Amino acid sequence: MGIAPQISRKPAAGRFLSRLCLKLTGIVMALLIVLFVHIPGQIREYVYNIFCEAGRAHALLGTRHMHTLSGGRFVVRYEPADAGGARLVLKAAQRFYPQIARDFHFTTVDPILLVVYPSRESLNASFGWPASESAMGVYWAGVIRVLSPRAWIDARDPREVEEIFLSSGPVAHELTHLVVDYLTRGNVPRWLTEGIAQYEEYKLTGFRFAQIQDLTGFELYDFKVMDRKFDELPDQTLAYGQSLAAVEYLVEEYGAESLHKILTVLGQGRDINEALEQVTGRDVDGFASGFKLWMEKKV
Repeated sequence: MGIAPQISRKPAAGRFLSRLCLKLTGIVMALLIVLFVHIPGQIREYVYNIFCEAGRAHALLGTRHMHTLSGGRFVVRYEPADAGGARLVLKAAQRFYPQIARDFHFTTVDPILLVVYPSRESLNASFGWPASESAMGVYWAGVIRVLSPRAWIDARDPREVEEIFLSSGPVAHELTHLVVDYLTRGNVPRWLTEGIAQYEEYKLTGFRFAQIQDLTGFELYDFKVMDRKFDELPDQTLAYGQSLAAVEYLVEEYGAESLHKILTVLGQGRDINEALEQVTGRDVDGFASGFKLWMEKKV
């Protein structure tokens, strides 16, 4: 694998056209978001495909000044100081993606774009978030954005840095979000995609955000509320922990293949109520009741 720095000086006309294309793709994405909210589910899935392609195009244009590292299905964009981090991101993607793809029968033709940001501030700024946000990775609109390993790993030994990044970094989690997003065409409850991403991450790396025992004594959230207001829930540890536990309940009671079946139904434009009924025989309320009983036995 080789590093192919993409640094070149463009004539004024070329720079103008690049900026114009960047603005136009941004406008297209904004229009598609409006359409996505207001159109029926069956049509929405096709609009979402266009939205993700526009998101990739916008990100590729917006990072055209960065260096590029390519390998297999992946393209990594990064700043010169993060060459080592970019290699780690690529290694993690190449290690984790095959198993995730097999688990969900997923294939993609287009290369997957990962962008490495040198600091939390620059990662947050790419979404207009406040600098205080502490995310190490974000998936959105067909693109994975990752915080550079050197921004959060204190170790100096390269082997130790690699071990920490592969076991605790965000790549497996965000790749799973990408796969889930494409399979469902964006039609997935937030608690389900977060639960599946944590479940795959735990299988692949051993990292777990919360243990089931950590949920003891807490009143569980309503899944319908989690779908609508996940980021606004006051206890995010509980929200993420419950999401993972719900996916573990699905796997234990209905088999690992139930996850792929639910995602397939969602990808057909059905809602989570229909998907759960078709795969488990229970609607959301029945699923929640069964999950609560399962949790009581576990803790």
